[in-house]
Amino acid sequence: MLLAIDMGNTNITLGGYDGDRLVFVSRLYTARSKSSDEYAINLLDIFNLYNVKPTDFTGAILASVVPELTDHIVRAVKCTVGIEPIIVGGKYNGNLKIEILPVSHLGADLIAGSIGAIKKYPLPCLVADLGTATKILAIDKNGLFRGCTISPGVKISLDALAKGTALLPSISFTAPEKAIGENTTECMQSGIVFGTAAMLDGLIKRIKVELGYENVTVVATGGYSPAIIPSCETEIIYDENLLLDGLKAIYEAAGLQ
Repeated sequence: MLLAIDMGNTNITLGGYDGDRLVFVSRLYTARSKSSDEYAINLLDIFNLYNVKPTDFTGAILASVVPELTDHIVRAVKCTVGIEPIIVGGKYNGNLKIEILPVSHLGADLIAGSIGAIKKYPLPCLVADLGTATKILAIDKNGLFRGCTISPGVKISLDALAKGTALLPSISFTAPEKAIGENTTECMQSGIVFGTAAMLDGLIKRIKVELGYENVTVVATGGYSPAIIPSCETEIIYDENLLLDGLKAIYEAAGLQ
């Protein structure tokens, strides 16, 4: 089995692949105060929950955007499954084509999302990743990564709004019935949900013009996608496990199966 780990600023997503079958997906909170031993205990608990033995794993891959925790996760994986995971970036990038800067300078999450899209969907393709940050990745018809947009994520925006104002509460990410809110909660939900959806629609339209394509596959991933994508006017495919599938493809491209 392959252990794929996507470590983001908010959550760590783990996937176990038996061949092409995704056996389990689990998530941990990204806690910067945890030690490698504590993460090792978390891993063992997850394996036990899904009836997977540490000895079942023959490979591991890690994409991390939290440098201070990368070594902790590497040690935790080595401690539990006895394998040192390969780390996305530099040598291990799935042979992603990019011209704007060295691929080693590109975030591991952007590499994994791009490779996942290239592997699974018709090109050209845009990937909207709605996590801690909201990102739109642009991949042209030749599989070349052309760049991306980065905006504050849904929760970051909401937290900033609630903390920066005395009377505005925290709310759920639920789309209201209409754009014109009639109470505080509806007003905030309209601004956050419909506002983010409109931003995505607008950026996607601009990117398509800049790329020179009319027909573009648009895929969304990330934890906040289910709350936002239904309010978009753009036709968008939701792919919950895009980054994990990208990690699997990067591992296979490295010839380590």
